[in-house]
Amino acid sequence: MNTDDQPVRGAGPRRLVLGLAAALAVITLVYLAGLHLGLWARWGLFSGALAFPGVVFAGLLAASLGLGVLALASRMRSRIVLFSVGGVTGALLVAFLVTAFTMPVPLKPDAVAEREEGQLRVLGWNVVQGAEDAASRNQLIERMQPDVVVFGELYDGNLQPGDVPAGYTSYGVRGIAVTVFVADTLPAYRVVSADESGRTSGYVMEPEDAGDAPRIVAVHLSRLSVRGDDADRNAALDWAADSCDSTNTIALGDFNSVPANMPNGTLGQCRAVGTFAPSWPSSVPPLFGAAIDNVLATAEWDAARVATLDIPGIVSDHRPIVADLEKQPSASVESP
Repeated sequence: MNTDDQPVRGAGPRRLVLGLAAALAVITLVYLAGLHLGLWARWGLFSGALAFPGVVFAGLLAASLGLGVLALASRMRSRIVLFSVGGVTGALLVAFLVTAFTMPVPLKPDAVAEREEGQLRVLGWNVVQGAEDAASRNQLIERMQPDVVVFGELYDGNLQPGDVPAGYTSYGVRGIAVTVFVADTLPAYRVVSADESGRTSGYVMEPEDAGDAPRIVAVHLSRLSVRGDDADRNAALDWAADSCDSTNTIALGDFNSVPANMPNGTLGQCRAVGTFAPSWPSSVPPLFGAAIDNVLATAEWDAARVATLDIPGIVSDHRPIVADLEKQPSASVESP
């Protein structure tokens, strides 16, 4: 009688463990589909999770390991249980390790190679309403010698005398917390349009002469709300896509989104130029952060190098990013 009752008593917990293992497998497959195929890339909190693959895979792996401990503690010796839980755990371990070993790491500014002749260096940094003062901002500019700098959460109207380093001109739009410094080696620019929706997503600048200098889309886009409301974030991404509506354009700054939230890593005619190490938040290891600061550009521009910068004593919750861009010969981007 006891022998016959044992399978009955164990059937419920066994089904529970198998169901939970199946749920973890489905969640993993759905997440991978969003991460690599762009499915549900702008859907609520799921789209926010796409920015944190290290966190997601670590969490799923921990849950799977906990499920394995539960199965062993309950003395479940069924092969299907052990195979199911072990298979899911192994797959998640591989996913986590692949993420850890393929994710770029931030570099010290001195470790970034000098740009070569003809390259355009762009720098982006969300300085959190001036948490990084002019001295720290200008020290980084002096070290990196960028041609274009986009500062998020910095109002041009709040700059004081001496805040703009020698050899640069600042640009801004009233009410939009984005400031752009352009090196005097480039032509003068003018602001030609701005996001007037109230989301203060950014603005578009064009050179005043008809040379080779690119259009610049300077961004600080709205973020996904903690409740998963994606309306403002998606509208901001659409604004950036509409602003990347012509050739010879570079979009730069805090997108509050990752390329996985963009169709094939593109917005309009601009596409992600490279893979940056996570830039936010700066207080956690990069593996558990999000690469929400980015550079996108049209087909004329390729990246010789991209890097997220590791700044000692950083105050901002964003790490800066830098990219050296090369303009391709016009013949290589002409339509056949």
